[in-house]
Amino acid sequence: MKKSSIALILLFAFILLTVSGCISSDIMSSGNVSSDSTSPDEGEGNAGENSRNVLNQIDTASYEKSSPYLYWEYELGDIIPENISEGRGNTQDCVRFTTDGKYLAAGTGKDLTVLDVAGKNVLWKKTLKGNISDLSFSIDGKYLIAGERSADGCIYSFDASTGEEIHRYRTADDLGTDENYRNQPCIYKIKTSDDAVYIAAGRYWKDSGYELASRVYRFSPDGNLSWKLPAAENYPRSVNWIDSSLDGKNVVFSTGDWTNSLETGAVIYSVDERGSLRWKYEIPPLRPYFVSAAVWHGLDISDDGSIITAFTGDGRKYLFYDSEMKKPGDGKSEWHSAKYQSNVTAPEELEGSVIYAYGENAKIASEDEILYLTGATLPAYYPGNVPMAYPLENSLVSCDAETGETSWTYSLGGRCAGIFYSPDERFFALTVGKDTSSGNTQVHGIHVFDSRKPGNGNSKLLWTFKTEGVVADAAISSDCTVAAVELPLKLKNGDVTGKHRLIIVR
Repeated sequence: MKKSSIALILLFAFILLTVSGCISSDIMSSGNVSSDSTSPDEGEGNAGENSRNVLNQIDTASYEKSSPYLYWEYELGDIIPENISEGRGNTQDCVRFTTDGKYLAAGTGKDLTVLDVAGKNVLWKKTLKGNISDLSFSIDGKYLIAGERSADGCIYSFDASTGEEIHRYRTADDLGTDENYRNQPCIYKIKTSDDAVYIAAGRYWKDSGYELASRVYRFSPDGNLSWKLPAAENYPRSVNWIDSSLDGKNVVFSTGDWTNSLETGAVIYSVDERGSLRWKYEIPPLRPYFVSAAVWHGLDISDDGSIITAFTGDGRKYLFYDSEMKKPGDGKSEWHSAKYQSNVTAPEELEGSVIYAYGENAKIASEDEILYLTGATLPAYYPGNVPMAYPLENSLVSCDAETGETSWTYSLGGRCAGIFYSPDERFFALTVGKDTSSGNTQVHGIHVFDSRKPGNGNSKLLWTFKTEGVVADAAISSDCTVAAVELPLKLKNGDVTGKHRLIIVR
């Protein structure tokens, strides 16, 4: 057969596969290929074999990946674009699905909207007193709990189907308040369990130095207060995250100092459904780089309450088996050596400067695997130079639960807001926002994975969806439908890319 005929046949076959959806957008665009790394145990002697494995993975596994499509786009209104040259933005938009994936809540600024996903219509919409900071539906989908940053710092409980306000709690009565918006009380995290809602709230202000005040609350889904910790006073530290087992009987949160000025460590607390202390563990500052320690969003507990992990802002990771934490204050981290605590993104001296990648988020993927999400590169000594990106900047890091050693890494290229899991724990999504190191806007988008697939990040990858703007928050349902908020981004030349919208991708 002539070479020209063979070429035509191959070309026709390629077109047929593309049209039929057998080849995903990952093959069509090299920018979507994962930059997974192998385990540190696989040295240079296996470089050729590793390269062949990566090529085989791209050539075969990628053919199983589906191509996503934009199911629905909902405009969220004009906002001031994010600035590519700045770090974290001020926009706190958030989205949450009901457990069954039928309804979606979106909070943008003061506007709260609940959408019917199948019908592509708005169920109800209302405006709160302050900017919405977090949302969560009750497990049964009957209630929507919303938190805000405002002079009152309210926690709301709404009827999820009608929007009727059932209850409101003013945290400013506990935390105090201020005329300055940044210093007003904020609901940092809302976590729902089978029959309870756990909330972390706080505020900060600056007089002669930084001051912090935080509380932890337990409510019923309809908004009735069960207890608050501390009962009579505030924690003089920050509490930015809270999590609980599915039955709500093991609740974990952390106090710390994100300002790095109060010379205090972080403390991991475990309390029961009555608010009684079960155990606590103190994490000291990572000297000489920092005088304080804190956990940002890097705290997670397994659904059955048996395993807890913590990821400090300075890049150290910890694992706890709840059964081994015998009594309050008596227990050790399972990864008790400095090596295992500090081998994610702790400070390193590179090109004459000490830099690290911020510890963003953590997730217990299974009893054998723990995931850690890293953030942007920062100087360990502030202010300081950042001559290059930290090697594991903006990456998902998988660690072996038994040893703490890194199994694989997946580079995202831009800051990710969190690890978003579906209710059945099968699928998870990673959102990609600003690349503050190089300003690459081609990395923006959503990456979706199937946790049941074996192998590393690229093997688990189902699809990616590109966006022009940065993706600030996301939620994923058990049928692998993703809802995400896109924000416009102002480039260095003054141009704006992307727009403020809610996108639903399948």
